[in-house]
Amino acid sequence: MLLGIILAGGQSRRMGFDKALLPWQGGTLLTHAQQLLIDVGCDRVLVSRNEPDYIEDHFHGQGPLAGIHACLSHTVCDEAIVIPVDMPLLSQACLNTLISQGRLLKNSCYYSDSVMPSYLAHYHDLVAISRHRLEHEQRSITGFMRAMSATVIDPPQHIDKHFFINTNTSEQWAHAQQLKNL
Repeated sequence: MLLGIILAGGQSRRMGFDKALLPWQGGTLLTHAQQLLIDVGCDRVLVSRNEPDYIEDHFHGQGPLAGIHACLSHTVCDEAIVIPVDMPLLSQACLNTLISQGRLLKNSCYYSDSVMPSYLAHYHDLVAISRHRLEHEQRSITGFMRAMSATVIDPPQHIDKHFFINTNTSEQWAHAQQLKNL
Protein backbone atom coordinates (compact mmCIF):
# COMPACT_ATOMS: atom_id res chain seq x y z
CA MET A 1 0.00 0.00 0.00
CA LEU A 2 1.27 3.45 -0.97
CA LEU A 3 0.47 5.93 1.78
CA GLY A 4 0.31 9.64 1.06
CA ILE A 5 1.28 11.96 3.91
CA ILE A 6 0.59 15.70 3.83
CA LEU A 7 2.42 17.83 6.38
CA ALA A 8 -0.01 20.62 7.27
CA GLY A 9 0.58 21.05 10.99
CA GLY A 10 2.79 24.11 10.97
CA GLN A 11 1.87 27.30 12.74
CA SER A 12 2.22 29.48 9.61
CA ARG A 13 3.86 32.23 11.67
CA ARG A 14 5.73 33.80 8.74
CA MET A 15 2.63 33.75 6.54
CA GLY A 16 0.39 35.14 9.26
CA PHE A 17 -2.52 32.77 8.55
CA ASP A 18 -3.17 29.09 7.90
CA LYS A 19 -1.37 28.18 4.65
CA ALA A 20 -3.37 24.98 4.21
CA LEU A 21 -6.50 27.06 3.61
CA LEU A 22 -5.02 29.37 0.97
CA PRO A 23 -7.06 29.28 -2.26
CA TRP A 24 -5.45 27.29 -5.06
CA GLN A 25 -6.87 26.05 -8.37
CA GLY A 26 -10.50 26.07 -7.29
CA GLY A 27 -9.86 24.63 -3.83
CA THR A 28 -7.30 25.12 -1.09
CA LEU A 29 -3.66 24.13 -0.84
CA LEU A 30 -4.80 21.22 1.34
CA THR A 31 -7.40 19.90 -1.11
CA HIS A 32 -4.89 20.37 -3.95
CA ALA A 33 -2.26 18.31 -2.09
CA GLN A 34 -4.81 15.59 -1.30
CA GLN A 35 -5.84 15.33 -4.95
CA LEU A 36 -2.22 15.28 -6.11
CA LEU A 37 -1.49 12.27 -3.89
CA ILE A 38 -4.61 10.48 -5.08
CA ASP A 39 -3.58 11.19 -8.69
CA VAL A 40 -0.16 9.55 -8.18
CA GLY A 41 -1.81 6.38 -6.91
CA CYS A 42 -1.84 6.67 -3.14
CA ASP A 43 -4.16 4.09 -1.64
CA ARG A 44 -4.69 6.26 1.42
CA VAL A 45 -3.90 9.90 2.22
CA LEU A 46 -3.32 11.10 5.79
CA VAL A 47 -2.96 14.72 6.83
CA SER A 48 -0.75 15.67 9.74
CA ARG A 49 -2.59 18.62 11.24
CA ASN A 50 -3.23 19.29 14.90
CA GLU A 51 -6.96 19.75 14.49
CA PRO A 52 -9.97 17.45 14.86
CA ASP A 53 -10.49 14.95 12.00
CA TYR A 54 -6.78 14.92 11.15
CA ILE A 55 -3.75 13.05 12.48
CA GLU A 56 -2.36 14.81 15.55
CA ASP A 57 1.29 14.67 16.54
CA HIS A 58 2.36 12.36 19.36
CA PHE A 59 5.38 14.62 19.90
CA HIS A 60 3.79 18.08 20.07
CA GLY A 61 5.79 21.08 18.90
CA GLN A 62 8.52 18.93 17.32
CA GLY A 63 8.00 19.97 13.70
CA PRO A 64 7.47 18.02 10.47
CA LEU A 65 9.20 14.84 11.65
CA ALA A 66 6.56 14.55 14.39
CA GLY A 67 3.88 14.73 11.69
CA ILE A 68 5.55 12.00 9.67
CA HIS A 69 5.87 9.83 12.78
CA ALA A 70 2.21 10.36 13.75
CA CYS A 71 0.95 9.38 10.29
CA LEU A 72 3.23 6.34 10.06
CA SER A 73 2.11 5.27 13.54
CA HIS A 74 -1.55 5.59 12.52
CA THR A 75 -1.48 2.90 9.82
CA VAL A 76 0.62 0.17 8.23
CA CYS A 77 1.95 0.66 4.72
CA ASP A 78 4.55 -0.71 2.35
CA GLU A 79 5.76 2.71 1.24
CA ALA A 80 4.88 6.37 1.66
CA ILE A 81 5.24 9.63 -0.21
CA VAL A 82 5.48 12.75 1.97
CA ILE A 83 4.70 16.27 0.77
CA PRO A 84 4.31 19.57 2.59
CA VAL A 85 1.05 21.42 2.09
CA ASP A 86 2.93 24.60 1.15
CA MET A 87 4.59 23.41 -2.09
CA PRO A 88 1.78 24.27 -4.50
CA LEU A 89 3.80 23.81 -7.69
CA LEU A 90 4.64 20.14 -7.07
CA SER A 91 3.52 18.12 -10.05
CA GLN A 92 2.31 14.61 -10.64
CA ALA A 93 5.37 13.99 -12.85
CA CYS A 94 7.70 15.11 -10.05
CA LEU A 95 6.09 12.70 -7.56
CA ASN A 96 5.76 9.83 -10.03
CA THR A 97 9.46 10.04 -10.83
CA LEU A 98 10.35 10.05 -7.13
CA ILE A 99 8.11 7.05 -6.43
CA SER A 100 9.51 5.15 -9.43
CA GLN A 101 13.09 5.82 -8.35
CA GLY A 102 12.37 4.74 -4.77
CA ARG A 103 10.79 1.52 -5.96
CA LEU A 104 13.65 0.84 -8.34
CA LEU A 105 16.23 1.50 -5.61
CA LYS A 106 14.11 -0.30 -2.97
CA ASN A 107 15.06 2.55 -0.67
CA SER A 108 13.86 5.85 0.72
CA CYS A 109 14.89 8.79 -1.44
CA TYR A 110 14.51 12.49 -2.12
CA TYR A 111 15.66 14.99 -4.72
CA SER A 112 18.99 16.77 -4.32
CA ASP A 113 17.17 20.12 -4.60
CA SER A 114 14.95 19.54 -1.55
CA VAL A 115 14.36 16.94 1.15
CA MET A 116 10.66 17.40 0.42
CA PRO A 117 8.94 15.64 -1.22
CA SER A 118 10.29 12.35 0.16
CA TYR A 119 9.68 8.73 -0.74
CA LEU A 120 9.83 6.42 2.28
CA ALA A 121 10.48 2.68 2.20
CA HIS A 122 10.93 0.07 4.95
CA TYR A 123 7.89 0.96 7.09
CA HIS A 124 8.98 -0.68 10.36
CA ASP A 125 12.34 1.09 10.31
CA LEU A 126 10.61 4.41 9.63
CA VAL A 127 8.44 4.28 12.74
CA ALA A 128 11.28 3.19 15.01
CA ILE A 129 13.84 5.64 13.63
CA SER A 130 11.44 8.62 13.69
CA ARG A 131 10.36 7.82 17.27
CA HIS A 132 13.99 7.43 18.43
CA ARG A 133 15.03 10.71 16.82
CA LEU A 134 12.07 12.60 18.30
CA GLU A 135 12.69 11.14 21.77
CA HIS A 136 16.23 12.54 21.50
CA GLU A 137 15.02 15.89 20.10
CA GLN A 138 16.63 15.25 16.71
CA ARG A 139 13.92 16.83 14.57
CA SER A 140 15.70 17.37 11.26
CA ILE A 141 14.03 15.71 8.26
CA THR A 142 17.41 15.62 6.51
CA GLY A 143 18.91 13.90 9.55
CA PHE A 144 16.02 11.43 9.56
CA MET A 145 16.59 10.63 5.89
CA ARG A 146 20.33 10.21 6.46
CA ALA A 147 19.64 7.91 9.44
CA MET A 148 17.68 5.69 7.05
CA SER A 149 20.48 5.80 4.45
CA ALA A 150 18.08 7.43 2.00
CA THR A 151 19.33 7.93 -1.53
CA VAL A 152 19.67 11.48 -2.83
CA ILE A 153 18.67 11.58 -6.48
CA ASP A 154 19.12 14.29 -9.08
CA PRO A 155 15.87 15.55 -10.55
CA PRO A 156 15.47 14.58 -14.21
CA GLN A 157 15.55 17.27 -16.88
CA HIS A 158 11.74 17.39 -17.12
CA ILE A 159 11.42 18.36 -13.45
CA ASP A 160 11.27 22.15 -13.19
CA LYS A 161 13.11 23.57 -10.17
CA HIS A 162 10.03 25.73 -9.49
CA PHE A 163 8.25 22.58 -8.29
CA PHE A 164 10.30 22.80 -5.08
CA ILE A 165 9.26 26.34 -4.16
CA ASN A 166 7.97 26.51 -0.62
CA THR A 167 5.48 29.23 0.29
CA ASN A 168 6.22 30.36 3.84
CA THR A 169 5.75 34.10 3.30
CA SER A 170 3.35 36.36 1.43
CA GLU A 171 6.14 37.17 -1.04
CA GLN A 172 6.81 33.48 -1.76
CA TRP A 173 3.07 32.91 -2.13
CA ALA A 174 2.80 35.75 -4.67
CA HIS A 175 5.81 34.34 -6.56
CA ALA A 176 4.21 30.86 -6.72
CA GLN A 177 0.99 32.38 -8.06
CA GLN A 178 2.94 34.18 -10.79
CA LEU A 179 4.76 30.99 -11.77
CA LYS A 180 1.49 29.07 -11.89
CA ASN A 181 0.22 31.49 -14.52
CA LEU A 182 3.24 31.14 -16.83
